[in-house]
Amino acid sequence: MDNVWVNIFAFGCLFFILSYFLYILYYAIGLYDLNPFFRPIPLKDLEKRLLSKHIETIKHLDESQKEKLYKRVAWFRAKKTFTFKSETFDKEDIILLISSAGMLLTLGFKNYKFIRSIHRIVIHPTDYYSSFNKRYHLGEYNPGLKALAFAADTLVFGFEDDSDNINLAIHEFAHALYFETKGKNSWGALRFQWGFRKLERLFNDKEFALTTLDSGYFRNYAKKNPYEFLAVITENFIETPDTFHANHLELYNVLKTMYNFNPVAPKGVK
Repeated sequence: MDNVWVNIFAFGCLFFILSYFLYILYYAIGLYDLNPFFRPIPLKDLEKRLLSKHIETIKHLDESQKEKLYKRVAWFRAKKTFTFKSETFDKEDIILLISSAGMLLTLGFKNYKFIRSIHRIVIHPTDYYSSFNKRYHLGEYNPGLKALAFAADTLVFGFEDDSDNINLAIHEFAHALYFETKGKNSWGALRFQWGFRKLERLFNDKEFALTTLDSGYFRNYAKKNPYEFLAVITENFIETPDTFHANHLELYNVLKTMYNFNPVAPKGVK
């Protein structure tokens, strides 16, 4: 009788291990585009117009860059898991806007899929209580859970005015990108981490703080630590690149190198 239970237990363990292996295999096939029967649905013209309406920088891209961005946005929204805690907002628009923020930041990267850093995106209707650090949040990136979380109302507000240098999605993706590139040996990752070390040195320079962080152009939250400094100035980099370039050229060039991307409008483009 004891042998029967041992066999049942062994079979159960084997079944669990096999099921878990198949799940990992299925996830990897989808993530690395190895499934020939599943392809992301391309963006519709209406969706492209929506993105151009809410993200001014997209208007400044040439046609090849736009197509590259649209293809990546389609991939991200199809491959990542989006979990909504409310039915209040238009899910498809929010998924589109979130996906576009992440793909715009990685437009200059060869590796853009956030495979190491983002597996799930959670959208709450408004500010929410985070069990991770025991306080209320509007948005956060959790590196342990490889998850992004957003308050939908604040997220949407960030895209309504594309010149106020406040964009929750851009902010949190900048955090995720730091963890995505940390410890990797690809050229894009090394370039980003080199730039971050340069930002750390600037952040700790008192003269720089007086001339740049206290200039009134960047939100005061940038003074909190180097990680928030990166996230805040990335918002400025995407939303008002011309102003950034004209007034803080040294810092702008660091970000331009990190992201391998120059969002400044070409001459004659408004």
